[in-house]
Amino acid sequence: MLINSKFLPSEKEFFDFLKIRFATVGIDFNEIEKYLLPSLEISEKRFQLNKSKYFTSSDDRRAQFSATHYSSHALFLYQLSRECFLKGRIDLAEKIYFLNISTTATDLFYEVDLPLRTGCEHPLGSVIGRAQFTESSSLYFYQQCTLGSNLNSIGKEVYPSVDGSLFLYSKTTLVGDIKISGLVIAAHATYMKDVGTLNDCIVFGEYPDLVVKPLTKQIIANHSLFS
Repeated sequence: MLINSKFLPSEKEFFDFLKIRFATVGIDFNEIEKYLLPSLEISEKRFQLNKSKYFTSSDDRRAQFSATHYSSHALFLYQLSRECFLKGRIDLAEKIYFLNISTTATDLFYEVDLPLRTGCEHPLGSVIGRAQFTESSSLYFYQQCTLGSNLNSIGKEVYPSVDGSLFLYSKTTLVGDIKISGLVIAAHATYMKDVGTLNDCIVFGEYPDLVVKPLTKQIIANHSLFS
């Protein structure tokens, strides 16, 4: 039961809005309904961990599901497509995945296991590919961000791995052999490729001319976005 959630403008209007959106990709609400509750329950936990005012109510920090807030919709639709995928309904997962891209312009592939501490703001045009995340890691991203692969010396695709907190400002790209630990911040328009291990730093520039700087207490405080 979603006892820690708030629906805007109302629970009925929120679900009526979902029904309309599902219909645009040929999904009957009765068919998808059994996958909704587990997806909402995980999203409820995810939103409650997010300190942003858009994901939780201001009064008692209940998870906030808004029919017109597309950043939270992107994460919820991702979770719904993943739930369908995990239950073997690839057909539904594909339709919800397509719906997410077509209505929020956010590419969150259902086979990627995003950590519970995942958040985004204005994620227009972002593509979060098959990066590997540990259960305790976190990810926060803005628009036009990319997490993806690069081919190694034997032609095998290698993806970033995250065992820490990764914060991506707009237009940042991380591809290939990159291992994240501690808090790593990619500044606006940073491009990283096969840079190995990064720990507790902020990164500027474009590969191979990257500038890596240590974190200050103020920077750390400004990027502590999850409970």
